[in-house]
Amino acid sequence: MDNNASEVSPNGEISARLKTERNRIGLNQNSFADAMGIALTSYVRYEQGKRSITADKLLELEKTGADVCFILTGKRVTHPEGHIEKRFAELDQHAQQIVQELITLLLKD
Repeated sequence: MDNNASEVSPNGEISARLKTERNRIGLNQNSFADAMGIALTSYVRYEQGKRSITADKLLELEKTGADVCFILTGKRVTHPEGHIEKRFAELDQHAQQIVQELITLLLKD
């Protein structure tokens, strides 16, 4: 008997995390398939572990807010609270002004 028969393949782990991430975002399979630019049947094969997801499709998913690092590794990428503020404070005054102007431009309607 194969001792590895009960182990989940890396593709199976990625498939399970793909579904977990889709559910976390609150999208259905069809919405994820649309975001990736693929047919629903192809997406379902990704979640079933019958097909390996490609890097270009993961990049498309990132646009939905999906945590691609989590899908691939099972680890979420987070920064400690205050990380952005600390990095901002490390900038010189001119750089801080540029960042503030960029934020203002991005938030304009």
